Amino acid sequence: MLIGERLDVDFTANAVRVRTPFFGRVEVWPDIVIAELAIAIELDTVGRNGDEHVGRRERADRRKDQLLAEVGWHVIRLRCRPLRALGLGDLVVAGVSQVAVEALMERMGDVRGHLLVGAYARARGPAGLGGRA
Repeated sequence: MLIGERLDVDFTANAVRVRTPFFGRVEVWPDIVIAELAIAIELDTVGRNGDEHVGRRERADRRKDQLLAEVGWHVIRLRCRPLRALGLGDLVVAGVSQVAVEALMERMGDVRGHLLVGAYARARGPAGLGGRA
């Protein structure tokens, strides 16, 4: 919802077709798909038992990222503390918040170009691009 407040994109896409099967399927389902920018966003938490996105699950996350990269998609993972980043583009955050979304928007601009991401930005503040002049 916080990302939807910042970007005017179609969030109805929920899968990306990949070349190599992932758990028997040629589609992967990122948490958020931004098709206009070919960016997949993943939100990784430790879960209730403290064992999500570690060990075997972490290896599956890395494989998913690789498959998406092979078809031209960039994955940005929001990894909630105490998880560490899996890749250079990941963001380690305290949780889902305005601060995390601001960092995500900045990272998307770094990846796809601030002008391109800004083209999809909803008007906010005097600069119209989330305060960017």
